[in-house]
Amino acid sequence: MTLSPSPAARARAFFARHKALRIALCALAVLLVLLLILHPRGTRTYLVLGIDNYGSLDENGRSDVMMLVQIDFTHSDITTVTFARDTFIPDTSGRDQKINTIVRNHDEDALMQAIEGAFDLHIDGWFRVNFTTVIELVDAIGGADVELTSKEANYIDRTIGAYPDNPLSEGVCHLNGAQALCFARCRALDNDLGRGERQNRLMAAMVKQTRRMRIANVVAVFNSLKHAWRSSLSAGEQVRLLASALWLRGAKTTSVGVPFEGYWHYGEVGGNNGIVIDLEDNTRLLHEALGLSASPDQP
Repeated sequence: MTLSPSPAARARAFFARHKALRIALCALAVLLVLLLILHPRGTRTYLVLGIDNYGSLDENGRSDVMMLVQIDFTHSDITTVTFARDTFIPDTSGRDQKINTIVRNHDEDALMQAIEGAFDLHIDGWFRVNFTTVIELVDAIGGADVELTSKEANYIDRTIGAYPDNPLSEGVCHLNGAQALCFARCRALDNDLGRGERQNRLMAAMVKQTRRMRIANVVAVFNSLKHAWRSSLSAGEQVRLLASALWLRGAKTTSVGVPFEGYWHYGEVGGNNGIVIDLEDNTRLLHEALGLSASPDQP
């Protein structure tokens, strides 16, 4: 009686006859191992500061935009937090002042330290941009698709003029750099809290836009716009961050704003009117939004 070959023997015979398939499977296994090794892990947090001027980044001004960007490389999540510009927080000397004046009166490190101290956070570095940066960056990535209200669309057209190639109306619109900047700066329709919410929407749209870009495009944008920001990170650290960020194209984005609804009021501090926050509750809610109930892993 002739015995039929075992399953293992049949598999060996099959792969012996199909050399190309064997090579392809080996290559796939190596690729999967490399992906597991190279995929960045852990969490990093950066402060993005938008200074209210055009042209040179060397000119000082108030920080028109203050956005905390937490990047969770392990889960490919990004959380953005905007701070209302008229919010009072203690500076590094413990004196309450508006958050958007700290850079002008001191520097970026002082603002980063003030936010760390006020909200019990660790921030890994800051990036300083201005109006020109936003225009150049949005145009370089090919624009951004943002859902507008009819009031927002009319405001942008009325403020900077209509662009025939980028018509605006209620609904999802493709914004160019100039339109995106106008959208992000708008507070005439509501207030600073509304502006912060718009800045978060724009950031989410820009992250989504990167999903359509090839890695070579992302690297080209970085190389062409290195003049468009300042950072506390060294050139080498920025390159390493870019390499890690390539894994995050089109990552899930969650956005919140400080102060949180119900935990602030308009008031006067030191003769200046602004947003007075319940610091303890805002810190608690911010930690919840950032998932800081447990210590984050370090990559």
